[in-house]
Amino acid sequence: MRVASRLAPAIPLVAGLLLMTGGAAVAAPVTPAFTITADRAAAVPAGHKWAFNDYFPRTATIAQGSTVEFDNQGFHTTTLLPSSWTVAADNDVNGIAAADIDDTTTNPNGTTHVEERIGGLLPIPADGCGTADKPCTFDGTSIVSMGAPLAGPPAPFLVTITAPPGTYAFHCRIHQGMKGSITVVAAGSPGTTTAASAEAAATAQAADDVTAGLAAEAAASKAAVKVNKNGTRTWTLTAGTSDPNGYVAVLDMLPRSVSIKPGDTVTWRALDINEPHTVTFPKDINTDSVPMCEGANGKDTPAAPMHIPPQGPLDFTCGGRPADEIEFGGGNGVTKVTSPKTVSDSGLVAAAAVVAGFDVPATGARTTWTVTFPGAKKGTYTYVCQIHDGMEGTIVVK
Repeated sequence: MRVASRLAPAIPLVAGLLLMTGGAAVAAPVTPAFTITADRAAAVPAGHKWAFNDYFPRTATIAQGSTVEFDNQGFHTTTLLPSSWTVAADNDVNGIAAADIDDTTTNPNGTTHVEERIGGLLPIPADGCGTADKPCTFDGTSIVSMGAPLAGPPAPFLVTITAPPGTYAFHCRIHQGMKGSITVVAAGSPGTTTAASAEAAATAQAADDVTAGLAAEAAASKAAVKVNKNGTRTWTLTAGTSDPNGYVAVLDMLPRSVSIKPGDTVTWRALDINEPHTVTFPKDINTDSVPMCEGANGKDTPAAPMHIPPQGPLDFTCGGRPADEIEFGGGNGVTKVTSPKTVSDSGLVAAAAVVAGFDVPATGARTTWTVTFPGAKKGTYTYVCQIHDGMEGTIVVK
């Protein structure tokens, strides 16, 4: 177990299950019954740009009063919900995306404004629980959340389950279709998940995910080409894809390179049902998350950086206070690329399921993005996704 490496050297137990320190009774560190992992980096096949929007294992059974460890290997939350609360409801209220209802103008790319909910990514409760010495407690009546790794890789998160017998959902507030469940049974009941059975289930699940991911990647790796009446061509490429369940996120521009002629058109489609992307020429221009200040009549203005260069969207101010909101960038609306130096940014490109899962209007993102290359100079045109590092492709104009 990972827990063991974080514990202090062993101290003799006194009075059974208590440790004695300075005369005060302190509970012994907790050993979890099993581990559930969000993402599974070791299962990504070599040479593939993937992430898993999945929990390993997806389902488990735990005895009431036992402890489970959640291990986060990606940019996720693990959010346990009471039985009265659904995943859809939590995504609607606390998910990462929300419509900016007080700003009715449109972005340069034609979409409506969408905000990032930073609050939903913070741990619940905020008292520092989740360690082996101080597990959080899930009693089935209120939300417990690991929170997202906003300040670097997180430590494993331990939760003691005291909820009444029943099945409880957990999910990721960043990826709307990423979810699992824990069934709570009375202490002493047979058939509970063990460390060994959890790992066996996770291994089999990962193998199924990889098979599905390879099929999805292969299906998206060939460009569709249409010859237009004027002799130019329209190319259809893919900005990220996933298997039908969304368990495997293929974080790649597919195919990675195509050769076109001046005057041709390229359209990117978004097929990943859990991840949004951008198509941005010629490089990351840091406009995927934009800190804003609320203005008169709902018109927002960019927040000012507190230092140069800013390190992230929280390093901005609105007249001495933190930025009022952080918006997903709306692109620059440039759809004609004529030089490898042309700056063209799509803003959010996402499958309909992504925005619908957060109850954001369909106008909050584009499902496709089209760029033409009229009179384009010969050369290699690089483009990237601003949301996912390392996700890039090239257009070669011959």
